[in-house]
Amino acid sequence: MRKYRTFDQVEEEYYREHSEEIDSFLTVTFEEYAKNNDTGAILVRIAYD
Repeated sequence: MRKYRTFDQVEEEYYREHSEEIDSFLTVTFEEYAKNNDTGAILVRIAYD
């Protein structure tokens, strides 16, 4: 049976390989937070295991 990666695993690998895009990711994440004031959503986006 084929084992698939989770979205979190794929996203983590992507940003490890493209670290120059982390600033942009964080900027957009905080802009969306400022617009929606959704604390739960921002915590999920920046959470690390």
